Amino acid sequence: MPEQIDYRQALVDETKDMPDEALPNLLQIVRLFKESVLSQSRQAALELQTEFAKWDRLSDEALTQFEKELD
Repeated sequence: MPEQIDYRQALVDETKDMPDEALPNLLQIVRLFKESVLSQSRQAALELQTEFAKWDRLSDEALTQFEKELD
């Protein structure tokens, strides 16, 4: 069974020996990374919403066409 990794603790462990002067830069890197990940998630959600809207339009058009053919 694969070993579970506590990533939060691993990050803490990695930074223990870093000089205090380097920590502000590391914090900025983490913040930029976080913003990048969140931005990608928001973009993916917007793209999915756009795709669903296209499917809805196509479904509506197909239903309208089907109803016209019944008349």
